[in-house]
Amino acid sequence: MSRPLRQASHLSRIRTAAATAVALSLIAAATGCGSISGANGEQNSSGTTEITLWTWQSTINDFVTAFEKNHPNIKVKVTNAGANEDEYMQLTNAINAGRGIPDVVYLDYNAVHQFAISDQLRSMNDYGFSKIRGDFTKAAQNNVSVSGEPYGLPISSGPMVMFYNQDVLAKAGVTSAPTTWDEYRTAAQKVAALPGSAHITNDTGDGGFITSMLWQAGAQPFNVDGTTVSVNFSGKNVKKFTGMWQPMLDDNLIDTSTTGWSDEWWRKLDDGSIATLLTGAWMVSSMQKNLSQTKGSWRIAPMPQYAAGEHANGENGGGALALPKGTDDAKAKAAYEFAEWFAHDGGVKVNLAQGGLPPLNSVLSDSDWLNEKDAFFGGQATHQVIAKASKDVSTKFEYLPYMAYANSIAVDSIGQAYHGKITLQNALVQWGDSLKTYGQQEGFTVK
Repeated sequence: MSRPLRQASHLSRIRTAAATAVALSLIAAATGCGSISGANGEQNSSGTTEITLWTWQSTINDFVTAFEKNHPNIKVKVTNAGANEDEYMQLTNAINAGRGIPDVVYLDYNAVHQFAISDQLRSMNDYGFSKIRGDFTKAAQNNVSVSGEPYGLPISSGPMVMFYNQDVLAKAGVTSAPTTWDEYRTAAQKVAALPGSAHITNDTGDGGFITSMLWQAGAQPFNVDGTTVSVNFSGKNVKKFTGMWQPMLDDNLIDTSTTGWSDEWWRKLDDGSIATLLTGAWMVSSMQKNLSQTKGSWRIAPMPQYAAGEHANGENGGGALALPKGTDDAKAKAAYEFAEWFAHDGGVKVNLAQGGLPPLNSVLSDSDWLNEKDAFFGGQATHQVIAKASKDVSTKFEYLPYMAYANSIAVDSIGQAYHGKITLQNALVQWGDSLKTYGQQEGFTVK
């Protein structure tokens, strides 16, 4: 890869395209959203620097309170500008308007790439990140880097694991967690034979899930070199995934009607109608909070493999704290101080207490953490599985610089495969064609 172009004319067109959305929403943002209007906050007479943090994390106050206690010279003002795409649109608006830009912002890993390639984030190397970079997992380093330059401090990770309801599988005659996709299919058939309408898992064509499954299969559908992008869903490892998943869809072994995070989804997880979840390890805390009937029945296992003995893995979720350009330089230094504390220092303890998964080698190798047993998971030492899953994540996968948009339109094509109107392989190719067209419209050179 080459370093992101700084002054290229086609990069200017990318910003111009993004500004189109600003023209439509800036008035509403300035009058109806406190996150856009006003200044970022100024140093007061006592010498305290106020920085603005954008995040949708519900437990952020625990971090802010702990940080401010030991950093009385920095005050953190928290703004929830919306989650995921909502926050990203507000951030785009603020950057293009040149005002109301947060000093530090939480971004999913794919969004780090999106804003970095548009030259809208500060390099973390300018603030000393190179001194601690090696303390993070290789996957985390890769997730915040574009052309080798880091644009965020990793604070969470989502190595893929398989959550499985041991009691449901046992009733179906499955005595151990499936270790290969062939075993997973066999287990799915046995679960489907149970009385009622149980399924091995659910999937409605979510772009983030599909991307993670492709990652785990070793596929590399996206390649980014500066502002040159290639999209290819015809590779052998893409077909390795679709060749495994399509027969599961054809035989109705997957629940394709229940949307993730819906009330019905939680109900089915808690009554045994959905027997496994294939997702990021961060799901632990959500399950503990939302499932009551099946407490003690769930376990965690590595993702099934395409061949026995393999240890391939992908990631689903996770993110970083980034420093947008356009803010005061002095505040940027204070913002970095907060971000490093959160990701690498005192914030790690707060994160772990909340059930988070900091992508730090020191955490993943800590014997006390590794040997903790979780009552929700039947007394299993779940961290041992999660730590191994983290180390198995491939670092070869790349995100598109407009991945948030890609995921938002995935259901338009991929969703059709879940209604039998098209094969999953052809749906992915259609998705890819749409992403190529969009990239060209945004000013990227697309192959």
